Amino acid sequence: MERKIRIAIMDTNRFFVEGLKFALLEYFSLRGTNVEFQEGVNNGNSVDLVLNSLTEPENVAYCDTAQPEVGFRPLYISVRKKKHTQARRKNACAREVGVLDSQASIKTLFHLLDEKLWRKTYVNMMPQPCQFCLGRQLSSRETEVISYLRLGLNQTQTAKFMHLSVKTVHSHKRSVMQKLNFMRRSELYSWLLRI
Repeated sequence: MERKIRIAIMDTNRFFVEGLKFALLEYFSLRGTNVEFQEGVNNGNSVDLVLNSLTEPENVAYCDTAQPEVGFRPLYISVRKKKHTQARRKNACAREVGVLDSQASIKTLFHLLDEKLWRKTYVNMMPQPCQFCLGRQLSSRETEVISYLRLGLNQTQTAKFMHLSVKTVHSHKRSVMQKLNFMRRSELYSWLLRI
């Protein structure tokens, strides 16, 4: 019986995607595994491996990206456009098996796959979500504060509606920003406009 792996590459640069497909086909064909490329992660198809391109050097909570099939959870390799600091890399989702620089060589990609793909069975047995993703989930109060801010209320008005002090509302807002890896208020407010 032939082995098969389903891969999704999430990137807007089509040339980069085609190059990755060519490299992955070569890698898996040498190991006797058929490759099937999927267009996306949440399109109803199950995926084994996702290469997710990120423009910012943040860590992503991949446990939050649900799969339609019960109990099916893919592995992720983050492809970074910008350099990330090693200190921030220590805190990452358990589903992220590696980080690849977008300028890395094919040899580096092959080494990463050799080193990390054995984790597939180990990671699938882990409870969902992992510790990193659990720490990033918003509390009910944080969600309530964000919902008022999304309506266009400022912190003082939000505090009056929630019967809290302005400092407490500010504290909840800062906590949300930290969990979502936002450094500036403008990032938070642009995110609020998008959701």
